[in-house]
Amino acid sequence: MKRRLTDRFLQTVKSSGAGREVYIDDAAPGLEIRISPNGRKAWSIRFRLGTTRQRASYGTYPAISLREARTRAKEIAAAAARGIDLPEQEKRQREEEEKAADRPATLTDLLSLYIEQHVKPNLRQWRLIEGIFHNHVVPALGKKPLSELRRADLVELLDHLQNKKRFGAQTNRTRSYVITALNWAVEREFLEVNPFAGVKRRRIETPRDRVLSDHELRAIWHIADKLSCPVSALIKALILTGQRRDEIRCMNWSEIDLERALWVLPAARNKGGRNHVIPLSSAMLALIRDRPQRGGLVFATDHGGVVGGLSRLKATLDRESGITGWRFHDFRRTCASGLAALHTPQDVIDRVLGHAKPGLAGTYNRFEYLNAKRKALEAWAERVAVIVSEGRDAPNVITLPDRF
Repeated sequence: MKRRLTDRFLQTVKSSGAGREVYIDDAAPGLEIRISPNGRKAWSIRFRLGTTRQRASYGTYPAISLREARTRAKEIAAAAARGIDLPEQEKRQREEEEKAADRPATLTDLLSLYIEQHVKPNLRQWRLIEGIFHNHVVPALGKKPLSELRRADLVELLDHLQNKKRFGAQTNRTRSYVITALNWAVEREFLEVNPFAGVKRRRIETPRDRVLSDHELRAIWHIADKLSCPVSALIKALILTGQRRDEIRCMNWSEIDLERALWVLPAARNKGGRNHVIPLSSAMLALIRDRPQRGGLVFATDHGGVVGGLSRLKATLDRESGITGWRFHDFRRTCASGLAALHTPQDVIDRVLGHAKPGLAGTYNRFEYLNAKRKALEAWAERVAVIVSEGRDAPNVITLPDRF
């Protein structure tokens, strides 16, 4: 029914109860008021876009007044005359604004989102990546809006890490992790292009070949004897097993079978992404049995946490032993070299270290080599005992805090 709508009419009109009633306003193009049997009065605006008739809802009366509804109807009709679907255009604009509100604005926002949504769920080394972002990238570039990032920003950061801080591998790791994060952002349309994509790797990394000599190993072991637990036991475990630093640090009692003298490193904590079975030598068993079995970590601090402050621990070992220029990972290489010197086959050495086997050998050869690995690690432990027994000093204990 077409008529001139008034506030008085809208306030008094009621539904007959026979169904929804529609009144068309003759003062504004396409404006209708729809009255439901329950008394609800809803605005509707009809308009033609080309040859297609469209309808848009516009709230209810009296929340939306007659004046507002007429103004809206005229705006929609005027836009339609220009070929514009105003309600649809505004809907898309709102969606874009909502997306923009959820999008990271600065590099810090992006890296935080990347860590939470991609790195933590998918990568075992997420703490390493998060640490590099936190320590190197965020302080230098974190406040920059994504739209203002330039290739020169990353180049300047890498120059600082390489030339000022004298970082080697860490410089290229930073480059790689940041570029990967921005590629992730491009895929999600947070960025149109990756501004760092063309930044090249630095020619600074050289493979390490540091193997500790008998004298160096002896000196470090003797200092470990003087340190308080669990640090002392942790260092000796690194030497005796040849396993990775954090694999030892986070060793859990649930992974240890004392009766069978086995340590089953689960896939979730193994760089190779598979279970790795390490036989425990007599010396390693004795080391573990000396630790309090309170559940959780084998090498737990007094507070039950993971041993931290490894940089300061390393500095203490350097100062007290007089041995420098080495890293904790060099214990792993030293163990491998020691096993080779004991005529251990390379295939067994690889199995001891948990190296992945390429091709069909890695796919089908699942024999654990337990006896061969046990024999190799027992021989290495005996060799270490011989090395460290020479020139042993009196055990002046150095008590150190949980975190150095």
